[in-house]
Amino acid sequence: MSLRKWIGCLGAVCLCCGCGDDAPAPGKRPPGGNGPDPAEKESYRLFMGNTHAHCRYSGDAVQTDENSVENHFRLAKANGYDFYCVTDHSQYESYTPQAWEHIKAAADAATDASFVAIRGYEHSENNGPGAKGHQNVYNSSDYLNALAEGIDMPYFHNWLADAANAGAFVSMNHPGKEQYGGFACYNEQARPHIRLIELINGTDDYHESFLAALAKGWKVSPVAGCDNHATKPIAAWQPRTGVAAKKLTRESLLEAMAAGRTYATYDKNLRLLYYVNNHVMGSEIRTSADELTFEIEASDPDTSDASDRIVRIEIVGEGNRVVASETFSAHRVDWKVRVPRGQKYYYLKVYTASSDAPTAYAAPVWMK
Repeated sequence: MSLRKWIGCLGAVCLCCGCGDDAPAPGKRPPGGNGPDPAEKESYRLFMGNTHAHCRYSGDAVQTDENSVENHFRLAKANGYDFYCVTDHSQYESYTPQAWEHIKAAADAATDASFVAIRGYEHSENNGPGAKGHQNVYNSSDYLNALAEGIDMPYFHNWLADAANAGAFVSMNHPGKEQYGGFACYNEQARPHIRLIELINGTDDYHESFLAALAKGWKVSPVAGCDNHATKPIAAWQPRTGVAAKKLTRESLLEAMAAGRTYATYDKNLRLLYYVNNHVMGSEIRTSADELTFEIEASDPDTSDASDRIVRIEIVGEGNRVVASETFSAHRVDWKVRVPRGQKYYYLKVYTASSDAPTAYAAPVWMK
C-alpha cells in the first residue's frame, strides 16, 4: 500500500549484507545484457526488501539491546520482507572486526528458504578532502573506515578496483546533486562496481540526483533504503527495493543487484519488470534494430484498493525527457510499445492513483 506522506523513517534499520564471494564480479555478469537481441526473454522472479539499515554497531543508531542485528533480521522476516540489508557506518569505534564478523554470522543464521539477510557497510565520506558522500558497499571482502587518515574518495575508488574486491558493488546513498565531487569518477576500473543509487531514502525522493548521475555516465539503477537506525520503522516503512532475480538466495540477489536489475517503489508490493528487445531492465544493449520494443509488466495485488490502480507509465530518456507514455486504470498492466532509438538510456516511471508523483522508478537500459 502506498503511503507517500508516511511519517519519517527516523529509526529505520536496513540489513543488506554483501558477503565475501557470493556474487560474481560486476564485470562478469551472466546473460541478460550485452550483445545481439536475445531470441527469448529470460524469466525472473521479483523480491522486495530494504537495502539500507543500521543496528547498534552504528555509533549514531539506537544503542540498546532491542537494536541488535538479530532483531533487525527477525523483524524484517516477520514483516514480510524477502531480503534485508544491514549496512552500519564503519567509522565508529563500535564497528570493529568482531562486529563485521558478527553481522555476517547473524545474516547466515537468519537466512532461510523464505528470507535472505545480507551484510554490507556504509562508507560515510564526511571529511574529504574534496569529494564527500555516503555509499553502501555490498559483497566486499573487508571494509574501510571512511574517516581514517588518507581514506578519501580517490582511495575508495582505487580500493574498489582492486582484485580483492572483484565481487563488491556500491550504492550511492541519499545523494545530493553535487556530492561525490559532482559525481566524479577517480578510477575508471571502479565504475562497473558502482551500480545502484538510492532514489528513495526513507520517504525522500532523489530523482534529480539520479538524473545528475546518469548525465555523468554512471550506470546506476534505483533502490529504496529505509536508512533506519532502530527497529521500530521496520514494520511501518512502506517503500521497497524490488529486485529481479532467479531465486531467493543471497547469491542470486547479490548477482541481480550487481547487474542493476532493480526498481525503487513507494508501494511495498507493487510489481514491476520490463524488457527491451528481450533484454531485461538494467541491461546494456547492443542492437542493430532501428526500433526498441518495450514489454512492460506492472501490477499491484491490492485489487480492492482503488488508490493502488496503475494510472500511467512513462518511458523516460536523457534529461528527464518522456519518449512514450500511456494511461491506464487497472491493478495489472501489460504494455507493449515500440520506441525509436536515439537516447543513450531509457528508464520507467510508474504512477498510481495514490499520488500525482511517481510511485515507482525502474532501472534504465543503456544503449551501446
